[in-house]
Amino acid sequence: MNKALIIIGVILTVLIGVKYGGFKLTDQGAKPGKNQEKVEAKAVQDNGNEKKKVDKQQTATIGGVQYDIGIDDSSTQDAVIEVMHKMTHQKVKAKDKWGAIPMIPDTIHQVYTIVKNSEFEQKNELLAILDKWKKGIYTDIDDDHNYFWTYQGGTVGEAYGIMSKSEEEMFIKNNFKEEDL
Repeated sequence: MNKALIIIGVILTVLIGVKYGGFKLTDQGAKPGKNQEKVEAKAVQDNGNEKKKVDKQQTATIGGVQYDIGIDDSSTQDAVIEVMHKMTHQKVKAKDKWGAIPMIPDTIHQVYTIVKNSEFEQKNELLAILDKWKKGIYTDIDDDHNYFWTYQGGTVGEAYGIMSKSEEEMFIKNNFKEEDL
């Protein structure tokens, strides 16, 4: 009897510790389990039985919206990263966002072509990100955002998650003109 109570106590302690972040992974490079957490969070967000909640801070109108990416084959790596960074704002949660460019297939293709034809120092990393986007894979879009944010020396506005589908739809509605997409 005492043995069973001890085992149950240990299991509950571990579960509570995991639930409330008592056990944090210190190896930031590997980030094991992060993708599973995102998949589980997305399943909850997209569950038809759940009420779709929209975080108004994340979906509000922001400044610096543009439709013309403003880069070409002669653009610098920094200019391309700026465009890719702004594209992520449509999908990520961050305390502050400035600038947005629609994350649409045409824009992704334009940026991909520029990077593919470049001699950028970060060419392989940028192509890997753009390859995911071309395939419609956005499970790590917050990590992509933070890669650009860190590269640019960001101090405010680090992404801390991914918007739900309904939040992204509201962001698009509030920031982009439908006729320009």
